[in-house]
Amino acid sequence: MGCCATTTVQRVTMISAVAVIILGVLMAVGWDNLLFKIVYKQLVVNKNTTTGFEMWKETPIPMYLEFNMFNWTNAEEYKKNPSIKPAFTEMGPYVFYEHHIRENITFNDNDTLTYLNKRIWRFEPDKSNGSLGDIITMLNPIPVVVASVVKDEHYIVKKAVNFILQEKDEDLYIKKEIGKILFEGYNDTLINIALKLNISGFTFPFKTFGWFAERNNSATYDGVYNMYSGGKDISKLGVITRWNYEHLTSYYPDGCNIVNGSSGELWYPPLNAEQISIFSPDLCSNVNLHLNGTETLYGIVGSLYKGEADVFDNGTYFESGKCYATELPTGVRSVSKCKFNAPAFMSFPHFYLSDPSFKEAVDGMNPDPDKHTTRLSLEPSTGLPLRVHASFQLNLLMRQMDGIDIYSKINTTLMPCFWFAQKAELTEDLSSMVKLIIVAEKVGNYTAYGLTLIGILLLIIYTYITYKRGWRTDVFWRATGKKVSPM
Repeated sequence: MGCCATTTVQRVTMISAVAVIILGVLMAVGWDNLLFKIVYKQLVVNKNTTTGFEMWKETPIPMYLEFNMFNWTNAEEYKKNPSIKPAFTEMGPYVFYEHHIRENITFNDNDTLTYLNKRIWRFEPDKSNGSLGDIITMLNPIPVVVASVVKDEHYIVKKAVNFILQEKDEDLYIKKEIGKILFEGYNDTLINIALKLNISGFTFPFKTFGWFAERNNSATYDGVYNMYSGGKDISKLGVITRWNYEHLTSYYPDGCNIVNGSSGELWYPPLNAEQISIFSPDLCSNVNLHLNGTETLYGIVGSLYKGEADVFDNGTYFESGKCYATELPTGVRSVSKCKFNAPAFMSFPHFYLSDPSFKEAVDGMNPDPDKHTTRLSLEPSTGLPLRVHASFQLNLLMRQMDGIDIYSKINTTLMPCFWFAQKAELTEDLSSMVKLIIVAEKVGNYTAYGLTLIGILLLIIYTYITYKRGWRTDVFWRATGKKVSPM
């Protein structure tokens, strides 16, 4: 009857079924780990030969910085009658192409890198609504800063400052070209005079004033960063651990002074983390974003993170915001101590998610969640940014102040100056790399499932033949077309 041959066939079938099942299970369990172990080796920046290092050293994704300026339309009327509301209209956007290059890179022994971030901006007239020669009327910033510094000084000091303001014909507002207000800068003799008077608390390291003056092409302005490379722990990839050699800043109390979070361009794989954090040198602190759905780009599904009311809360609604508390209502964050003691406050554009009193104190604010929300989408397996839309607004506090004539009759008001949006989107060419990883992950998983099913099917056939029909030589011969000779 060919018993030996039948036993061999039976054993081959059984061994094959078990082997295929084991292979499928092992592949199902280990494929993702193997694949992403290979991927993560290329994502880390602990050596200058990885893909991650090359993409981080000089950002390949096109970025744009859009400025939307607030033109003070009734400045002259307000000066004559401070009981009316300051009114603003929005000008722009004035769009600049932004490029980042990391310089002075040092690889440290503790899985971190120390580096400088050089930012380069180039005006894009075709993408802008207006030219850099446009004239804007705005709150005169230098007198506001000087007045804020001496607000607690003796009345005699204020009168001395008042005399200088009158002598130099400093006014409540100025009219300047957009280009000078942003990057070119302009001369103000009050800067030099205030520095020569050695007014306590007044420091200004630049020769001219402009919101971004002396920042273009500067590698040192943003400070010295220290970040994790991800070589030992991929979950720390890109996390800033020190800024200007300190893990804690001196600008905020405990709880708000910790340097932490990504720089915003290089991310660890979030894997649908409920919250991510960005460290911003413009805020000298962190910004937390919360998971809020998904976003799809080029067929890639990313985890979408948004800024919510807790970003600029001062403890009114969130306990974590108490260390940002100031004399102002919730919804703005003081950056005075890290911006030369200027009475500067950051918020979302048009006071979105801020206390209603800010919007009601001026005319022209129209908060819009679609335009003014800070949001970021990340591919969850690699951490690659799909879309970035970071929007913030700079405001100056114009204080009522006895002893200084131009501020003696006004109402204390938080004056919006401009809001900016930093935008970036993954290119279709770079998306192919992510798609390849996603396809490889799916192919591996589908193959694992397929092998497991084939093994189970073989096991079912083996069981059926064994218990129902028996393993006979003639059955095998009919199935294969081969006759097995007895041994």
